[in-house]
Amino acid sequence: MMEKQQDILGYVGLGISAVGAIASIATANVAFASAGLTVGVGCNVFSRKQQYEGLVNAYNQQQETINELTQKIESNHVELNQTLMDYKADLGTSMERLQHSIQELLNSQKADIAQEVKRLDLQHQELNNVVSNLKEVENLSQELRNNADSADFFYQRGVGYEKLGNITGAIEDYTEAIKRDGNMAKAYHKRGVLYLDSNMKQKAVDDLRKAALLYFEQGDIDSYHQAREMSRNIHDLKMEANGKATEMVVGSELFS
Repeated sequence: MMEKQQDILGYVGLGISAVGAIASIATANVAFASAGLTVGVGCNVFSRKQQYEGLVNAYNQQQETINELTQKIESNHVELNQTLMDYKADLGTSMERLQHSIQELLNSQKADIAQEVKRLDLQHQELNNVVSNLKEVENLSQELRNNADSADFFYQRGVGYEKLGNITGAIEDYTEAIKRDGNMAKAYHKRGVLYLDSNMKQKAVDDLRKAALLYFEQGDIDSYHQAREMSRNIHDLKMEANGKATEMVVGSELFS
């Protein structure tokens, strides 16, 4: 609006100057031209002044706007820096927690792996023992085909069967060994223990008593005491006439 007013004043000044020039020509009076020129110049000067003041005001307003934007940018920069610092701190804490969790997980997995390796080693060792026992039993079986009267071969194969968990086969071979050598105390001892594990207590007592007597006769006092104490500690239940169950020691009087 102000620019339009300034333009109008400029145009008015030019118009007055032109009218003055025309009037001076028509009247042959230079005063008209001078007066018109003076008024025109005044209008132009006034118009230029207003234009300058408008430019200065516009510049000042733009400078204020620039200053406000600069302040906002600086304020936002401070807030952004603080936000970044907080984010870095949170990120560092999260990373530490993550590293700690990963380390704990790795330690736990290492312990589990070590335990599993140990279990597999034991299992492998057990399998090797089973294979070794199977080979031993097979070798003894071949020996017995050529020497069926060997009490020692039957005893050794009974031990092999016992290691493999074949209790029935072990008892049968210990029995065959006793048939071929009635003085084999260790065969009675082994068979008595297996009878006890099979809950055949009276048979266990009989075999352990026989083993103890043979150990004593053969001078093996340590084995004698082992068989004797084992037989004395075997217990059984005896039902009385009144229906009550009382505990008695089956072999307690065998060596008294």
